[in-house]
Amino acid sequence: MSSSANARLPVVISANPSPQHNAARRSTLIPIPLPQIQKRKRPVAMFSSLQKPRQAAAQLMNFALILSTAFMMWKGISVAADSSSPIVVVLSGSMEPAFQRGDLLILWNRNVWRETAVGEVVVYNVKGKDIPIVHRVVRKFGVGDKAKLLTKGDNNVADDTDLYARGQDYLERGDIIGSVVGYVPFVGYVTIMLTEHPWLKTAMLGIMGVLVVLQRE
Repeated sequence: MSSSANARLPVVISANPSPQHNAARRSTLIPIPLPQIQKRKRPVAMFSSLQKPRQAAAQLMNFALILSTAFMMWKGISVAADSSSPIVVVLSGSMEPAFQRGDLLILWNRNVWRETAVGEVVVYNVKGKDIPIVHRVVRKFGVGDKAKLLTKGDNNVADDTDLYARGQDYLERGDIIGSVVGYVPFVGYVTIMLTEHPWLKTAMLGIMGVLVVLQRE
């Protein structure tokens, strides 16, 4: 037997594995099971779920703050003007050309009887009717708190006697909401449109809801 046949090939252990060997090792890496990944992400999901109610509560508080601020401003103007409705909208054309339909009127009711004179425009309530009327004073009887007023629309043929409550021929102090001291043209058309077309209110509420949802996202 020859020595070459009995000789064994030396075994060499390489300290630097070949690229093919590294690739084989990488291919045998065991991935992290899916349940473990879900457990790691669960605290983040819980935190985000807690944030959504907080965001909704913050938005509701902001909306309530806006409403309360507007209400306080309205009450402040009412107290300053001594009028339950210091701002009204012209709904008809009975006062044209002085005031057009949709004009926003600003009222002042302090010492109204000392300031009211023939030719002045006033807004008054009629007993049994919900909508106030804005017309011009055409006649005045008496002075002070006992004064009586007769009104008429500039665009009307007759005076307002037929518009007053049954048995009432003239306006009294309690009927007056205020005298017109200023106006803003056509700004009140939004109120008229919402009153005459109720579907616009639904559309506006829908748009506001969409905006709230988009803001939350």
